[in-house]
Amino acid sequence: MERLESWKREFLIVVGFLLLPLLLYAPVTLGGKTMIPVDNLFQWQPWASSAEQLGVATPQNSLLTDLVIENYAWKRFFVESVKAGEIPLWQPYLFAGSPFLATGQHSMLYPFSWLFLILPIAKAYGWCTVSQLWLAGGADVCVRPYPLPAPF
Repeated sequence: MERLESWKREFLIVVGFLLLPLLLYAPVTLGGKTMIPVDNLFQWQPWASSAEQLGVATPQNSLLTDLVIENYAWKRFFVESVKAGEIPLWQPYLFAGSPFLATGQHSMLYPFSWLFLILPIAKAYGWCTVSQLWLAGGADVCVRPYPLPAPF
């Protein structure tokens, strides 16, 4: 009976580690927002000419520009290649082409990156973040080599 209580407690903790990040990131998982800093694109042409019309003044955080310029492009290339039935070994759109799968920066082989194949890319960033936080918290509870402390 004590073992069942321990399992129930751990299960509730793991569910809590899923619900708390889900609540925190609800606008980008369940809502209509994205984690991609698209406002950073309005620093350069051709987007800068439309910034005033769309009400974009300055980027919220210009240090995150790599996410929209590099990482989003890698994820999109990864998704398009896999959906076309190709292994993306070579990225033909940069310079005269460059290795893609060999670089590893795209994180294509990371298991949670496969969320990008089943969800829209803009939504997958939020769900990938929630899954990482859930995995980090839940793994600590489930792989604990020592018993949980007794409650006060």
